[in-house]
Amino acid sequence: MTQLGERLRDALVALTPDNAGAVEGLAPLYDPAMVFRDPIQTIRGREEFLAMNRRLLRRMRRLTWDVTAVQGTEDEVFLEWRMQCGLRLGPSLDVDGTTRVRARGGLIVDHRDYWDLGEMIASALPGGQRLLNALRAPLA
Repeated sequence: MTQLGERLRDALVALTPDNAGAVEGLAPLYDPAMVFRDPIQTIRGREEFLAMNRRLLRRMRRLTWDVTAVQGTEDEVFLEWRMQCGLRLGPSLDVDGTTRVRARGGLIVDHRDYWDLGEMIASALPGGQRLLNALRAPLA
């Protein structure tokens, strides 16, 4: 495992609502002009990225990360993970995803998370997975 991959994995696992310093622990990994993308948003700049993570943690009563694989080089790292969370006002969610980061000079400049928004929503609704499967069936 690369040093960047190990540091990113450790920072992600530490990102929980009960760890007050978790968001600030992300800052040394990222370039000030970094870009973050996932299925619902694009964030430009380290400070905006940190603010997004602070908002995320404020919305959660519970958040855990299980990182199952880390691969790559010091310039590009891939993580596979499962996020389980409970919203302060709302349902619990399970999300399986992958993160790809690209770095320059030891700092992450591009962070992209890949996960299925439909599956996340379905995990929150009673019978949601059955409905999602029924919608996907004609496409399979």
